[in-house]
Amino acid sequence: MPDLTFEDVSITYRTSGRNGRGEVPAVTNVSLSLPSGGTLGIAGESGSGKSTLAMSVLRLLPRTAKVTGRILVGDTDVQTLNFGRLRALRWAEASIVFQGAMHSLNPVQKVGAQILEALQLHVSDRWKTEKARSARVRELLTAVDLPLPKAESFPHELSGGQKQRVMIAMALACEPDIIIADEPTTALDVIVQKQILDMISQLVTEHGISLLMISHDLSVLAAACERIAIMRDGELVELGDAQQICTQPAHPYTRQLAEAFPTIGDPASRLNPVTRRERAQESDAPAKGKSDEVLLHARGVSVTYRSGGNLMRAVKSVDLDIHRGEIVALVGQSGSGKSTLARTLIGLQAPDEGSVLQFRGADLPHSGKALRAFRGEVQMVLQDPSAALNPKLSVYESVAEGLRVQRYRGDERERVAQSLTDAELTPPEKYFAAIPQELSGGQRQRAVIAGALAVGPQVLIADEPVASLDASVRGEILALLLSLRERLGLSALVITHDLGLAWNIADTVAVMVDGEIIERGPTEQVLLDPQHPYTRTLLAAAPRIERVKA
Repeated sequence: MPDLTFEDVSITYRTSGRNGRGEVPAVTNVSLSLPSGGTLGIAGESGSGKSTLAMSVLRLLPRTAKVTGRILVGDTDVQTLNFGRLRALRWAEASIVFQGAMHSLNPVQKVGAQILEALQLHVSDRWKTEKARSARVRELLTAVDLPLPKAESFPHELSGGQKQRVMIAMALACEPDIIIADEPTTALDVIVQKQILDMISQLVTEHGISLLMISHDLSVLAAACERIAIMRDGELVELGDAQQICTQPAHPYTRQLAEAFPTIGDPASRLNPVTRRERAQESDAPAKGKSDEVLLHARGVSVTYRSGGNLMRAVKSVDLDIHRGEIVALVGQSGSGKSTLARTLIGLQAPDEGSVLQFRGADLPHSGKALRAFRGEVQMVLQDPSAALNPKLSVYESVAEGLRVQRYRGDERERVAQSLTDAELTPPEKYFAAIPQELSGGQRQRAVIAGALAVGPQVLIADEPVASLDASVRGEILALLLSLRERLGLSALVITHDLGLAWNIADTVAVMVDGEIIERGPTEQVLLDPQHPYTRTLLAAAPRIERVKA
């Protein structure tokens, strides 16, 4: 089996147009090796060059990319291959598991046919016949622990974890020597993430495959890789044994990455997310915390969906209170009913049974002026800021949109500027004309939060607000939510599968499974002394870095 070697590799992107910057370096003089049967993780934040380096192995970079140095699969320099030889190398010798399974799978083709396609394109003696290829598809589905009937499903009919398993089955189809996994567990819940990582590790061990895995989360890489390389601004800054990199890093940037994800039970990270900058000096006024006043009050809420003639109970008799100044973390796996409950609390979904009471005990309105007024009090922050912002609208227009819907009678420009300032996009005028593509991931999420803040809400409902963000940006957004609570007295319901997030910012944790809240209480009580077996399962599945105590 061949080694994978990067010899003094540099990659630049050529830009053009009025604002072009010529050749922009993405990777600079990187030398790395992945021995046959070995496992190597590459960590770094967005823009560090890790995905660019990995894509170069199969020559998947755009035409604007220029590669120097040598990228060797065994003794073969992939940069010298003609298209026919390159096509033979892809899938058969080296294959890739892309980050976004939903975007990588063909939405109009059944997943079994998509796995079969790789075998049809790379016919070997073992899979010359249709019967042999069909048997191989069944073998692959079994290997990635997917029921055989799922081969007849379209991608949208599968869960996130199931789609990722299909991607892994495709990567394994032609028995490659090397697998490149680009953020294979991003946005998956902790239990599915653990299942995927365990499965990858098992397949690597059983088949002797070499694994190159990319992630911004050191704890994920530590669970699957023997060695970890750290990249920053296109350069390799540290390389070493996974345990040493995670627990005794030498480079300051590596220490920053290792500390960005909190350890549940660590007092230093309780209500204190790690950021790349010092927290702003707080005023002498006392911080606003949780009060006894209940802003949203759900009792016996149930929601049922009809699917293919069948009834599915998504939320079952849920009771939940959100107090003024309280941050509640609603924790659970994908499909547990968290988002459905959130939509019900904001009036986007009517409950079949039970009731939602708003401020001062009034019933949640369902139409007209009263519902519009309620939406001014309770605002939602969506998971994907790129999808939440209209790509054609400036930041000013996006933030002002809610004000116009609410028929705001004050100075619109002043209110937009204040909202951007509250979301820590300063000076606000700098962002007025910017469009989403010109912002970083963290800036886009702040712009979404600014839009929610513009109408002066008392409660934010945030659906996975940091799931797709880098480690330090994640900390900054969480610190912003804490700051909004302290400065403005805002309450928040944060939907998440990340127990570390709950430890970072939540006063109360509610654990949801199969539409029911099975455990609820103060964060320290639920996370340090869980009473329900499912909560203990969630905690056991969460990846962690076992830090060396001084």
